[in-house]
Amino acid sequence: MPYTVERASSADSHEITLLLRASIIELCGLDHGDNPDRYKAWLKNKTAPNVESWIDGPGAAFVVQDQDKRILGFAMGTPKGHIPLMYVLPDARLTGVSKTLMRALEDTFRDRGLDESCLSSTLTAERFYKSLGYAETGETKTQLDMTFRCFKKGL
Repeated sequence: MPYTVERASSADSHEITLLLRASIIELCGLDHGDNPDRYKAWLKNKTAPNVESWIDGPGAAFVVQDQDKRILGFAMGTPKGHIPLMYVLPDARLTGVSKTLMRALEDTFRDRGLDESCLSSTLTAERFYKSLGYAETGETKTQLDMTFRCFKKGL
């Protein structure tokens, strides 16, 4: 599947919102147990206005698009090298979209002179991040009645 990586645009906020919501509901069952009460809380801030503000914020946000300009993935990085969001459409899972997004963020961090990237991972994504060289720090974060393990990677 040919695709391109681009800087996210606030004009894409509605499509990105739909992607985030589908990814959380359909791909993160290991984390929310397919319990609507748990994933509704996770979805609460996944709105087009919030996505637009994230894109327009001080960090870097990227999308991966297919040849028809359909957004297949979305990721964000902060100016200090933290990755708070990285999601793909369910039908784009395991196609290289996630790796492309991570490469774009890590390249941006290197260009900013950072020597480390960090993130908090869902259970669903832990194996993926480990495959990219991220290592557990031993720290955890609890949000929305879920525990997320923290990971770091030297750049």
